[in-house]
Amino acid sequence: MSWFLSRSSSRTVLCSALALGMSAGALFFGVNSEPAHAKAISGSPASPAATFPADAASLGPIPDNVCVGTGRSVTFTASGLTGAPSNLSVTFSGSHSWVGDIDAVLLAPGGTPSHVIFSYTGNVGGTGFGDNSNLVGPYTFNDAAAGNWWTAAAGVGDTVPIPSGSYRTSSDTGAQTLMNPVFAGVANPNGTWTLRFNDCAAGDTGSVSAASLTIDTATATPGDAPVDFNGDGKTDYAVVRNITGTPGGQARWFYNLNGSGSTVGFDWGLSTDFFVPEDYDGDGKDDIAVWRPAGGTDSAFYIFNSGSSTVRVESFGLQGDDPTVVGDYNGDGSADLAVYREGATAGAQSTWFYRSTPGGPITFQPWGLAGDFPAPGDYDGDGSNDFVVQRSNGAGVQATFWIRLATGATSTANFGIDNDVIVPGDYDGDGKTDLAVVRGIGGQIVWFVRASSTGNVSQNTFGVSATDFPAQGDYTGDGKTDYAIWRNGVFWVQDSASLAVTNFQLGSAGDYPVANYNSH
Repeated sequence: MSWFLSRSSSRTVLCSALALGMSAGALFFGVNSEPAHAKAISGSPASPAATFPADAASLGPIPDNVCVGTGRSVTFTASGLTGAPSNLSVTFSGSHSWVGDIDAVLLAPGGTPSHVIFSYTGNVGGTGFGDNSNLVGPYTFNDAAAGNWWTAAAGVGDTVPIPSGSYRTSSDTGAQTLMNPVFAGVANPNGTWTLRFNDCAAGDTGSVSAASLTIDTATATPGDAPVDFNGDGKTDYAVVRNITGTPGGQARWFYNLNGSGSTVGFDWGLSTDFFVPEDYDGDGKDDIAVWRPAGGTDSAFYIFNSGSSTVRVESFGLQGDDPTVVGDYNGDGSADLAVYREGATAGAQSTWFYRSTPGGPITFQPWGLAGDFPAPGDYDGDGSNDFVVQRSNGAGVQATFWIRLATGATSTANFGIDNDVIVPGDYDGDGKTDLAVVRGIGGQIVWFVRASSTGNVSQNTFGVSATDFPAQGDYTGDGKTDYAIWRNGVFWVQDSASLAVTNFQLGSAGDYPVANYNSH
């Protein structure tokens, strides 16, 4: 049996070890048996105090006597944050004579909102030349600081540097101001922040040599990492085993909460079910769940609700559907029941179906054609799953992703080739699903990721194609999808930021790593 039973002709690049042969007593998972935890991959855990250094290319001289425009725009690329900022702190160092010339403003991604850090220090009423102290630094500005910027400038002599330290921000009249309330409404703080310096008088010059921006979103809840059974924002280690060793035998889930404590065994489903763990009850924890195909209208989801320890059984979908597209399609924070129904004949229309409330109405979205591969996820970071498929343009030819956002906007992106395996995730931590595939090359698994934050494509070799299952997830809890594989009872994880490799032993040969759910 191939890794993807229904697509064995085109998606067997990682070959035999990714198969689950019944003759060896391994699990028979059925067609495309990797559940798409699309809501999880779009989320990022909160970072209580993430510090972002200035983009090096944005540092440099402040244009002299240029009081409007971009001036010296020092930028910071924020990523991996969830929730609005609860606290900000900005630090910079440099040199500039006559501080009264300078206007410094912090701008959120997109340019709004913005907040004055200091402006024309000592220039009361805007009619004088202002204070002629010098800037050196480092200076830190945040709402908790006790230092008064104007008072500090006035307390030193002419051409003497203002003392390094922490200060409150101030208006152009010298009144101390608060920065946090201004940016509290920024729903998504990921992106490019700008600290802009303008020099509004001639004759005194200077530059910015270093800067950093710290954003605190500690009030936000942990993100929804895939296969996160305790809601801590980290992917947990989990495998499923057919404990009877016969087709349709009892499936037992073994999971360990991110490598801490003991391993738990839980009997749920049959070995012929699809394994689709998601947060269906909205408690922030993934529920153990399966989808069981059956004739007529008897196909159903079987969900063990983690919030109430109750069972939910709901008929949904038809035999032959693909339930690996479960996720949050209406943005309410709970996963919806969902299936992808491929067109019946070559080139025929395919359709996505989802239900947001138990027993409620079914919503459907035609998108994709027979022969396409679904690639679920939140590609614009708005909290709702989008409709995305990859379409082959011929053997070995660059394939095309066809994207329909939940908003209705459509686009295409050429990426990967026809026999790649799709491994979507948020590898750059910007809260958006990235285009990502793996490909067997020279016996190795090579990962190709197109970062949504920059559009740049990265390539990383990690794993052996003859033995390993891709098992990507956020194992470190930093809001970024990590490269990961499972090999005969061992999870190997490579941190997507540091590239450090760790491993954790769980399961044995013939088991199925649940984190492989989101491979298509």
